[in-house]
Amino acid sequence: MQYITIVRGRLKDADQAAAQKAHDTIVDSVRPLGDPLGAVGHQAYADVQDPGGFVAIDRWSNIEGLMQFLGNPTVGAQLGSMFDGAPDVTVLAEREGWRAF
Repeated sequence: MQYITIVRGRLKDADQAAAQKAHDTIVDSVRPLGDPLGAVGHQAYADVQDPGGFVAIDRWSNIEGLMQFLGNPTVGAQLGSMFDGAPDVTVLAEREGWRAF
């Protein structure tokens, strides 16, 4: 089974180059924590109508590892430093047997 997290937030830094650098630095620091727990993919998106709007979609192979990662205070502090306020995090599970394309 695959799990998806959707992280939505407002970027703290309005300058896109600075925001990207902050994002990439954070990803580089937390990826070694997530990979052994079942992290298998990360995609970052910007809102085309609002450059401060940010969405990340992450794929996980292990729900226990995902919950351990999300509960890690170091990860929370790192991720939180990128946003103006706490981001909204949604965890979704694949519906087995449902058609997909």
